[in-house]
Amino acid sequence: MADKGSGLDRREFLRRAAVTTAAAAWAAPVIQTVSASPAFATTNGTPQPDGCFHSIDADEGKLSGCMETCKFQDDTVCGPPDGACQDICGPACNLPENACPPEYCDPACWGCSATDPDEVIFICG
Repeated sequence: MADKGSGLDRREFLRRAAVTTAAAAWAAPVIQTVSASPAFATTNGTPQPDGCFHSIDADEGKLSGCMETCKFQDDTVCGPPDGACQDICGPACNLPENACPPEYCDPACWGCSATDPDEVIFICG
């Protein structure tokens, strides 16, 4: 019989390999279970649900919209609506999910044109 020395014999190697394989097979489902689901993931540029969007969508929890902010200014301050809100909000809200830069939902960024007091304009850009 050969001298065992400091190495592993075949039987011990197979036992350790079986234990390692079993541990790896158990760990994979556990790691998947504790990892974050895609619902928690965000990508760069993804707006928050309460951010500024083209239009309010109460079903999705979106609280402010460019069109609503503009129309409020247009209807209550500047005069009869003239369609300028779509011309302003359409190009501005080109971020993912029709999101807009936050200033488009700020009422202080809307005013009436000096040349046509019935026309609403965006004054923060």
